[in-house]
Amino acid sequence: MMTIEEEIEHLMTFLSHPGGFDVDMGGILCIRPIDEGCPPTSWAVDWEEHIEGICYDYEKLFPSLSEAVTFFVEKRHYMCIGLDFSQMACEESIDIRVEVIE
Repeated sequence: MMTIEEEIEHLMTFLSHPGGFDVDMGGILCIRPIDEGCPPTSWAVDWEEHIEGICYDYEKLFPSLSEAVTFFVEKRHYMCIGLDFSQMACEESIDIRVEVIE
């Protein structure tokens, strides 16, 4: 598994392409441009949280790609979303716990 810093760097490279790409993790976590600049300059991160059987949808707006990507990657790790986390959970049959340090 790559480090958070490496993941941020790879995602920054991909999303800074002038094509205006976004990344969607199965509708649970998404980073997307919200302007039509080439490349876009304003970004949003959307995510779902399930609390006591209720699904809450959240959105956070960012004035820069670097801020949005950092938030997205940290949120992905906090939520343990992605095939890398799924594979670790299946292979090791353990609970994955993430410590958030602010």
